[in-house]
Amino acid sequence: MNTLKGLKLKPLTFAIALAGTSSYSVLADEKASSLDTMVVVASTAPKSISDIPGTVWYVDSERIEQEARTGKSLGDILAATIPSLDVGSQGRTNNGQNLRGRSALVMIDGVSLNSSRAISRQFDSIDPFNIERIEVLSGATSVYGAGATGGVINIVTKKAQAGDGVQAETYVGAGSGFNNSDDYDGKIAQSISGGNDKARGRISAVYHETGGKYDANGEIIVPDITQGSLQYNTVLDLMASGEVDLTDTQTISILAQYYDSQQDSPYGINFGQNFAGLRDPSQLDVRSKGYESDQQGGTERYMLNMNYLNSDFLNQQLMVQASYRKENLSFIPFIYGTYMAASEQDTEVVSLRMALLKDFGRFNLTYGVDGYIDTLESSQTIFDRATSYASGGMVNRSYATIGRYPGTEVASVAGFIQGEFNITDAWSVQGGYRYQYINNTIDDFVGADQQALIALGGATSADSIDGGSTDYNVGLFNLGTIYRINNTNQVWANFSQGFDLADPAKYYGSGEYQSNASGHLELIDSINVADSQLAGMKTNSYEVGMRNQIGELSIQTAAYISLSDKVISYNKKNLLLEEIDSDKRVYGLETELNYWVTQNFQIGGSGHIVRTEEKDTNGNWVKSAVTSASASKASAWLGWFDDQYAMRLQSNTMFDLSDDYDGELDGYTTVDFSSSVNLPVGSIALGIQNLFDEDYTTVWGQRAQMYYGGSAPASIFDYKGQGRTYMLSYQVKY
Repeated sequence: MNTLKGLKLKPLTFAIALAGTSSYSVLADEKASSLDTMVVVASTAPKSISDIPGTVWYVDSERIEQEARTGKSLGDILAATIPSLDVGSQGRTNNGQNLRGRSALVMIDGVSLNSSRAISRQFDSIDPFNIERIEVLSGATSVYGAGATGGVINIVTKKAQAGDGVQAETYVGAGSGFNNSDDYDGKIAQSISGGNDKARGRISAVYHETGGKYDANGEIIVPDITQGSLQYNTVLDLMASGEVDLTDTQTISILAQYYDSQQDSPYGINFGQNFAGLRDPSQLDVRSKGYESDQQGGTERYMLNMNYLNSDFLNQQLMVQASYRKENLSFIPFIYGTYMAASEQDTEVVSLRMALLKDFGRFNLTYGVDGYIDTLESSQTIFDRATSYASGGMVNRSYATIGRYPGTEVASVAGFIQGEFNITDAWSVQGGYRYQYINNTIDDFVGADQQALIALGGATSADSIDGGSTDYNVGLFNLGTIYRINNTNQVWANFSQGFDLADPAKYYGSGEYQSNASGHLELIDSINVADSQLAGMKTNSYEVGMRNQIGELSIQTAAYISLSDKVISYNKKNLLLEEIDSDKRVYGLETELNYWVTQNFQIGGSGHIVRTEEKDTNGNWVKSAVTSASASKASAWLGWFDDQYAMRLQSNTMFDLSDDYDGELDGYTTVDFSSSVNLPVGSIALGIQNLFDEDYTTVWGQRAQMYYGGSAPASIFDYKGQGRTYMLSYQVKY
């Protein structure tokens, strides 16, 4: 039975601190089950892993370090360590990287990185050097509200520890595929932390620079002109955190982060003079030098998070979190018919959450309120057509700035209650309810295509599409039960509802126009708030699962199905969102097992079998389009770990995927190797990505050809996987 009495929580107020059933980095003397570790999960109350009726995954700092020291991005680290998370894009975007076939809520220390404008940059948010652990709850959850229909990924940052004195960490790494002098990857990072039992803090700085990236054939990878790549990219991640114990029962903490990831590339796609390559693909080529643009892709983010904890507030525990996030997300030039343009989108989010935790013996209760205001403004830079045409798109100079999407404001307030009742010491039931009110405000807006036509002299003025306001009232319920056969074996069943509100900026604000004699564009029809209100999508998720620790073998596995009555798709002509009234279901099985063959030698594997289906107009279930459906995946590994050496060899496979619309994704397998040696001072590591130099097109490269193939030859969207790449690094903690 859990108890809150006398337990002082760390002020990671609303983090989902989940302990997994296994961690590959556990050494021989640490193989005992971690299932009794006290953690903070979706109800925000402390629990042991054996009390959680759901699938949880935990990636510890050692595993993160080893994956990062092979040169992997955060998205690829997560794909390699979380069975039910899709493979990554190897670029800036995590578009389509689903969790259990649906969208995930991504957080840093409990602060959401999701926004109303669904730009998939959540994994372009923090350098792995600053991550202590990653905690994942698979499946829809009602506790956090909108955006978590596939689950929750919480990234927990490194912080100073009480009583540890002054500590520092230094990291230096360099990598290359040895194709030429532009093929490089370099990173340097430094942190220092310290304090005492009353106050402590940590500051860190990371600088990471990459050059060109090359495929298995030694050819420079086609730049991703859709969502943005990470070639010739520079990252600066600055972070500071502090914690003060005000009294024996009260603690306040703060986290501040500035993250900047910007591309400044000298290479690009030459479309031929006057864009002749759009009609004759033989005139297309990728040039390693000569590319210049007034705007290239980037992510800039400011984040501030403050937490207050009072462990004795009216005989309850009070937890308060306030956060602020401001980000600028920019894209590189893309062809829009007769001109090139690049968009830029600014988001600002303020949020507040308060929870109270009360222990009644066998019954624990958590309740509270939360809310946020999320605003979006976006613009699009049109580049001078004469310059772009003459240079084949290699030189792009700003000509005009127009609106890209309607301005939006999404405001939410919610109340929640979550309870747990221990029927016996071995059997418990948990359940809760969340009621959420959401208001969307959409600004009046002239269609982006019409604004571009005016800017380029093809029209004089245009009617606006009316904005307006929409309201949503959502009730979300969850109920789960877990039976502990013994301390190391549990079975559970769980039901939970999730909610998604599709991107309003990408839904509203498009219309059909006609020009009159004076050059004014008259609005004939449009998608507007009054006539075409965007509906929310509720998802019902069911799962059964088990966790087992049997001697040297640990297993976690779960079967699930999630059901919803809406399908979100994108119009291939204008890339805007469409909402379809049709049932959708995702079902599958996820599992991971680890076995210690000897005291130091471990083998293991994980897998996710998943299928996504929707009903067609005849009411028949058909396979969903591969542009949004998840592909099954599998991993296998073996490793050696002792006090001096660590080595790991892992394969990662994405299986082929097809739909009932003649769409196909080709699967691929890559193998990575990582090793490290402890020196008298620090450690040195060698990592190799794509050990066998597999030649493949990334899952995003394949999807991009389907999304954007109507605007240009598919070859310019063939975003390939990186060939064999070596990374050598030195790390010391002192």
